[in-house]
Amino acid sequence: MQPEKDSSALRASRLLGTIIACACLTMPPSLAWAQDKFPSKALTIVVPFGTGSSSDTSVRLLVSKMQSRFGQPILVENRPGGGATIGPAYAAKARPDGYTIVYGSNSSIATAPGMIKALAYDPVRDLAGITLIAEQHFALLTRGEFKDLSFAQFLDRMRRNPDSFAIGGQSAVYQVLNKLLTEAAKLNHVYVPYAEAGRMLNDLWGGRLGGALLPVNLALPTLKSGQGHIAALTSTTRMASLPNTSTMEEMFPGVNVGGWTGYFAPAKTPRPVINILYQQITEAYRDPDILKRSEEGGRAIFMTPDETDAFVKKEVQRWTVLLKASGIEPE
Repeated sequence: MQPEKDSSALRASRLLGTIIACACLTMPPSLAWAQDKFPSKALTIVVPFGTGSSSDTSVRLLVSKMQSRFGQPILVENRPGGGATIGPAYAAKARPDGYTIVYGSNSSIATAPGMIKALAYDPVRDLAGITLIAEQHFALLTRGEFKDLSFAQFLDRMRRNPDSFAIGGQSAVYQVLNKLLTEAAKLNHVYVPYAEAGRMLNDLWGGRLGGALLPVNLALPTLKSGQGHIAALTSTTRMASLPNTSTMEEMFPGVNVGGWTGYFAPAKTPRPVINILYQQITEAYRDPDILKRSEEGGRAIFMTPDETDAFVKKEVQRWTVLLKASGIEPE
């Protein structure tokens, strides 16, 4: 009788093995990957801007603070071009296992759907938020010769002599901001789009522009040198580092367009992996060196994955409306 028992046990064991194997075959890949210890190999952060850009520098600073606690190599891969959409398009198609993520901004995540007809990714559908880490404020920068003028006085100069006060900007975000300010302040100046900040600033210093819209952290060095003067900021409240500088919001409620940056993974990346990345990135970002750099031009925000997804959904809808109202059609 013993052989029959052994034979029955063997058949039962084989059947159990078959059931387990079938379950593994039918398990969604994302769930199967979630069973592995994360991270177990190198992480790649895709940056949709060139090497040496301010965004690239920010990501590499984060990596330097994050590397020791992550336990695996962290690589930075620059994929610039396409108005900062090539990088997110690449990351959106990566395997959703958490080992390829992308540094995103409002230009590549929120405004891109309203500007590009054949956008290769849907920010809401194809990307999962890890965290939004920082909010950037913009500045209306002018020459140091106007340092004694209030924002209201500077706008009055613009109204009386619009031909001498053209305003420059580098992207659709600044074009929208210019449109909002123009309508609110009843201005009649010319807006000049630029591909490079360097050329825009040269035109400002040379008197071909009356002002330039750009991130606060790029305007600060000219303010400190005395060459430039910040007429107003786009933050909703005054910055602690610039307590005497007015915000556009103070005079014109609703004129407060700003920028933001964060990190995103391919959609369907397992939530446990997203949570680990959120913890790792936000812990590293709380380093005093990074916070100091962030607060020079804005503020840290540390949104959770759920908050990030909800925010992005609203931002895509908001910017689609703003772009259309500003006469910017998808191309």
